[in-house]
Amino acid sequence: MPDPISTPPGWFPDPLDRYDHRYFNGTTWTSDVSTGGQRFVDPLGISPGTPSGAGRPTNGAATAAVVMGSIGVAIAWIPFIVVFGAVLAVLALVFGIIGVKRSRSAGVGRRASIAGIVMGSVGIAASVVGVILSVVVLREVIRFVEPGEVATEVTDCSIEGRRAEVRGTVTNLDDEPRKYTLFVEVGGRTEVVEIERLRPDETATWSTVVTMSSAGADCDPDIIVQGPFPYGIEVDPVE
Repeated sequence: MPDPISTPPGWFPDPLDRYDHRYFNGTTWTSDVSTGGQRFVDPLGISPGTPSGAGRPTNGAATAAVVMGSIGVAIAWIPFIVVFGAVLAVLALVFGIIGVKRSRSAGVGRRASIAGIVMGSVGIAASVVGVILSVVVLREVIRFVEPGEVATEVTDCSIEGRRAEVRGTVTNLDDEPRKYTLFVEVGGRTEVVEIERLRPDETATWSTVVTMSSAGADCDPDIIVQGPFPYGIEVDPVE
């Protein structure tokens, strides 16, 4: 703290620890303060009874911009979650702009606001990728749950103990080439048969062995036909 007898007027570190600097007029401290190169008038004056840090200017918009921007960038590219990421990215951009404006009077939050604007912009760009990925994934799911017009027939089924051997055919009745996944269920157990690309009106034969949960079941297989597994990931059938 400057000595009022020997120290000329000037800016010194704020002894109240509210701002970066406080002006000493040569006799006493004043309410003139500065933070980040911006000058203000301390609304609390020079009361020594104020707790350290109280009255320090804040910029909530800058903080919100950084938080929303970081989350938006992290999730905006993920299929289907892209909607939430895009909303957060736009909000980060908006709050970042508001934060920059507030920093001119508050003297704090300019860097955080700019960071929020940058991350919001990146999040918006990432959301474009997220939309593209969502469309691609959705197409794969639709191909699986909607195999098109198809006909299946069980030509033979024989049981030996718990072992059921099933044979059949599948015919593509659609007007475009198709791949199929057959779920063959016998005696409480299911086996998967994948059929390679069939042209329209083409028929393929298939066979599989199902190990039943118990012996003595009837050889009456249930067949569920789906399209190819999305990206080769095995999932349960959708009836």
